[in-house]
Amino acid sequence: MPKILIINGSLTMGGAEKLIYELTAFAQKNNIVPEVLILDSYEQQYYDQILKQNNVRVIRTRLQSIKHLRAPLKMFKSLYWSVKLRFFANKLYESVHVIGLYNIYRVKNSIRHKHRHLWHVTNAIQNEGGTYNFPEGYFDDKQDTVVCVNTYQVDELKSSYAPEVLKCKIKLFRLFIND
Repeated sequence: MPKILIINGSLTMGGAEKLIYELTAFAQKNNIVPEVLILDSYEQQYYDQILKQNNVRVIRTRLQSIKHLRAPLKMFKSLYWSVKLRFFANKLYESVHVIGLYNIYRVKNSIRHKHRHLWHVTNAIQNEGGTYNFPEGYFDDKQDTVVCVNTYQVDELKSSYAPEVLKCKIKLFRLFIND
């Protein structure tokens, strides 16, 4: 069966985490095996138990820096996943889904995939000044797809960045029927 990888920074009770739950449920209903990678957080959180009950594998590790040489198992796991995702992601997963544009810095250069989906889960009003301040480099890969969950996000991205900056594909995936 095909596999997908879903990446986030936590599994607390929130909108992005609810999206992870919904994506994993959708994948399983369509005979796709979802794996969830949580970066830089080793604590069990709200959705851990729910995903476990649904037979979704959750991996918790670091990809960028190994902080504790006193924890050799965590260090080995981090090294293993860094190598696995840098060199084998295209072979192991049909697609990679990064939840939240605010997480792109964690994976932009370490996970290259021909089907990388960057889920946009915030609105500009949540930022200071009511505009986005994501680095322009987040949008420079033509193979990437930014998935917006409402029409406002599409408009906000296009008004916050020049057309030549938005080289990636931008798709709308309506989470709400009346949106």
